[in-house]
This record gives sequence, structure tokens and C-alpha cells, in this order.
Amino acid sequence: MEGEELTEQETALLTKFHILASGIKGTVAEYCKNTVLARVGSVTLMDDRLVTEEALNANFLIPPDENAYRGKTLTEICCDSLRDFNPMVLVSVVKGDLTTLGTGFF
Repeated sequence: MEGEELTEQETALLTKFHILASGIKGTVAEYCKNTVLARVGSVTLMDDRLVTEEALNANFLIPPDENAYRGKTLTEICCDSLRDFNPMVLVSVVKGDLTTLGTGFF
């Protein structure tokens, strides 16, 4: 599988994928970056926690400038970073948590 290129059909299929990522920690941040680089259709982020020093040290999507994230949530900051990786992918933020979303969301 390594080194194989995606076919045109497989690439077109990826653009139809819509990803919801909840809890933007290290591994999830890496997953989101990879899916954005693969050019999925959209990525929606959900994590209302404010950016902390701990999150800054564990999440490469958060820029190191502390003034950039003062009072903002993880999703707000990570959303901007992911958009920079691939402007062709729609990256958005949903407030709340998974338990507050109705089945209509999915």
C-alpha cells in the first residue's frame, strides 16, 4: 500500500467525506491535519475548552504566540490552522459536545 497513488475515483470519493472531530488533543489534531491534507469534503471541530499552556505544549495546531489564543477555544484556534493546510477543505466549528447534538446533526 505504501507509495501507491490514489485513483481519480478514490480522490473524488474523499471530497465527499464529512468528518466530525470532538476533543482536539494531540492525536486528534494529527488526524485532522492528515484528513485536511487528503482533501476530504469538510472537517467539523468540537471542543469548547479554552486554550491552556498544557494544550499549547501538546497541540501543534496552536500557534506559539500567546496573544493569538487568549480567551479562545481550542476549536477556534485549530480551525484557522487547519484552513492554512488546505484552503480547499471546509473547516468549521460546532459549539457544545456530542451529548447535546440531536440525530438530525448527523
